[in-house]
Amino acid sequence: MNNADIQIVVDRVLRRELGKFGYQRAEVRSGFDHSDEPAVYVDAVLGAGAPPLEPTTFFDAHAALGRALLAEGEERFPYFRMRRLGEELPEDEVSRESPPRAERSHS
Repeated sequence: MNNADIQIVVDRVLRRELGKFGYQRAEVRSGFDHSDEPAVYVDAVLGAGAPPLEPTTFFDAHAALGRALLAEGEERFPYFRMRRLGEELPEDEVSRESPPRAERSHS
């Protein structure tokens, strides 16, 4: 699947799973994980005044996302995180971002 196709599935699932928690949008990127395997990175953005979430809400949303993507034929693992609108990612989170495919070398 390309990022545009993934975005459609992600928005559908996360609106259903996180809508009542202020889901605004998702940012989808393709990259490579720590094992140099192809992966999908999804950042869910919640409204600035979104209520605190229970961990089970996060895990349930991640599981629903994985199931929906797999049902659509996406085989890459979806890495998932959430943040509130206007919140910056911690520096260690930014540094773990996967560089674009063009910057990676593969044998």
